[in-house]
Amino acid sequence: MTSVERTSRTSRALRDPYAHAALRIRRIDTSAIQRSIGRLLARDQKWKPFFVSFWVLGDPPEHLEVTSSYAVGESRIQIFRLENSPDFLYWLSPPSFEVPEDELSILWNVVDEIWSVLPSNLDLGNAAQVRRYIRNRAEHLIALHLPRTLGKAERLRRSRFLAVLLERNTAGLGILEILLADSNVQDIFLDAPCEKVPFHLTVADAGGGRSHQRCRSNILMCETGLRNIISKLLIMSGKPFSERSPVLETDLGDMNARLTAVAPPLSPDGIALAVRRHSTDPWTLTKLVYHRSLTPLAAGLISFLIDGNATILVTGSRGAGKSSLLGAMMFEFPTSQRVLTIEDTLELPCAELRRLGYKIQGLYVGSGQSSNRMTAEKALRVSLRLGESALVLGEVRGEEAKTLYEAMRVGTAGSAVLGTIHGSSSRSVFERVVHDLGIPPQSFSATDIVIVAGLFRPRGTQNSRRRVIEISELCKESYDGRFLPLMRFSISQDSLVETDVFLHGSNKIREIANSWGMSYGEALANIRARAECKLHVVELARRLGTKLLSAKLVSLANSVFSSLLEEGYSGSDLVAQWKEWMDVRAVYV
Repeated sequence: MTSVERTSRTSRALRDPYAHAALRIRRIDTSAIQRSIGRLLARDQKWKPFFVSFWVLGDPPEHLEVTSSYAVGESRIQIFRLENSPDFLYWLSPPSFEVPEDELSILWNVVDEIWSVLPSNLDLGNAAQVRRYIRNRAEHLIALHLPRTLGKAERLRRSRFLAVLLERNTAGLGILEILLADSNVQDIFLDAPCEKVPFHLTVADAGGGRSHQRCRSNILMCETGLRNIISKLLIMSGKPFSERSPVLETDLGDMNARLTAVAPPLSPDGIALAVRRHSTDPWTLTKLVYHRSLTPLAAGLISFLIDGNATILVTGSRGAGKSSLLGAMMFEFPTSQRVLTIEDTLELPCAELRRLGYKIQGLYVGSGQSSNRMTAEKALRVSLRLGESALVLGEVRGEEAKTLYEAMRVGTAGSAVLGTIHGSSSRSVFERVVHDLGIPPQSFSATDIVIVAGLFRPRGTQNSRRRVIEISELCKESYDGRFLPLMRFSISQDSLVETDVFLHGSNKIREIANSWGMSYGEALANIRARAECKLHVVELARRLGTKLLSAKLVSLANSVFSSLLEEGYSGSDLVAQWKEWMDVRAVYV
């Protein structure tokens, strides 16, 4: 094949909606990146296969400490500790960069054949259909082109492998799919201009106990490829994205993530992306205790408050784990409790709760850009007519707050109300709700508890740790937004500690105790029993494996605890009976 033929094919392919599929192998000058990352990128140029829309820069740095190394499918991941920097380096070695030259030539011809004649019934707006067509057609054509010297089984295996690479990088989302397949990746950021700034990431585990760690990467995006990814997202979402509407927010469907993109003129240097990956394995209170985000006693208190139908708002800065904590709290509902959820970003573990037998009705509402979905305020009004249920709001932030507080004030908002709201302290929640959202202080008094999630940086290091740093109850004797702390964060102990209010004077604990026919001391004993059970699960998980922290087992364990309460067990007898059941169950898990 001559260079002229290649140029002609490339020009023809660029007119296709999946243009980056036919980009020939090309080079990029990475001198600007070299200046920022130094000797890590020893080469000034890097080749890339024609069918991918990103570059992997340089070779793995041999002189740096490897803190973590693992495989994600056919890709290899290494995380390095950078010298003289608090950041880490996320190094991706994707299989598409290891395709030999003879197979690259085969793929070049296969791409040309696939796009030369398309079936008349192929709907280019149907991403799933296009992906199936490319994968099946490519697999057939590649098998025909592979040398006959390969055995039949090897030819079939190799053709399937190459077809998947081609499908992902032409009809799919390319590098985003690889990164989102890594369960350690929590956030993906691509700043503009994309061809000069490598991806940077937040990973859950950078090795050596380093959690929620910021990482640079060796991945650089091709501008043409980025625009093609955006084009596919626009087809999938049906949302506008232009100079007039320069913000795109959309869920990434099966990839369990939420993407936000900005374009010029809002982003003058080009398109930029931020992707937040939702957890595929739901958080539970025991898992939060296991990771030290929560103390066992705090988990016991939260479980007690939810069982007592308290109104709880979870607040904290972005990335502090508000949604994770809210999702974990939902597994503390009894399975007999009907639950209604309202969210504009699908982050709550509704599907998992439904699989475990919970009665969950989710309402998916529109964001500021949506015109074809009901607003959160209207959905909330509808939910109040759907019968007695606990109510969970993914985020309280707009007109729905007025409806919510009116419903709570007159007692029609359900058995329990849970939600998240942006803020950094319990007092900031009062300021936001009363002054920013216009809720009267008298209506705000329907709030019972505020839980504050935060990012704790021990001794000022960059290794942030997610912690619950405050659990407070609203003082309802006045309407000035005063809160009484039940638990406070101790920096020296890196832990929540109970206060005198918790031990002797919580009005909410006393209110729940009275409704259950308990004394205050008996209520505290109930909280401590819940805490001891959760601590026992965590201790078993450290010895036997983290499957014991799963939502399925947590749900079953909570049901057994409730059954023992129904049978009249309490205090140490309750804990002893529950532990006996748990020890037997743990062996089977």
